[in-house]
Amino acid sequence: MILNLETSSACCSVAFSHCGEILGFEEVIENANHAAILTVLIDELAKRHQINLHSLDAIALSAGPGSYTGLRIGAATAKGLCFALSKPLIAVDSLQALAYGLYLRHLSDEFFYCPTIDSRRNEIYYGIFGWEGIMLRPSTHLVLNPSFLDVELQKKRVLLGGNGVEKCRNILNSENLIYDTLTRPSARWMLKLSEKKLQDKIFCDPVSFEPNYIKPAYISQKHPAPF
Repeated sequence: MILNLETSSACCSVAFSHCGEILGFEEVIENANHAAILTVLIDELAKRHQINLHSLDAIALSAGPGSYTGLRIGAATAKGLCFALSKPLIAVDSLQALAYGLYLRHLSDEFFYCPTIDSRRNEIYYGIFGWEGIMLRPSTHLVLNPSFLDVELQKKRVLLGGNGVEKCRNILNSENLIYDTLTRPSARWMLKLSEKKLQDKIFCDPVSFEPNYIKPAYISQKHPAPF
């Protein structure tokens, strides 16, 4: 059994799974205060489904890219649980999990899947994935431009999803683009990916693990008072 944690965006969700199937799920959809609610969601879900955390096989977390604060809180929580329960840590790429969610919703091999996670200003995190979430272009950070999907659009249609879609819609213009504004980062999309890593024993060292931030955190500069 795996505890899956998703904190890469404004949403916060947790899911217990066994053999890739969901046992229990809980989420806060908008503007979640991850620091305040993540452990609460875990405890409430475990009690509701009578799950003893010591019976877990592993802790899985959405490892980035995404919100710096959300990823940091998710990593700290996952590490703490791994140490307290003596369980291994599994890292799942945030965009690959979102791509798998898009695949589950549409179940089609007619297009590439392009999951997006909003970054600041006119920037996004994105990747290109194929059937069943197979990674074709690694997760990366991008300052939006009208040509960033030209290579894929020459081959087939591209389905964009996630919370960076509206930014893309404002700058892209192609009949081969499909927009999914409903599918967002969720622990539900992590289950098959975390189960595969559990079976293959692909674990991270909780001591040295750091989320895949891709780029440094943005810290606004405070200007000194003139006097």
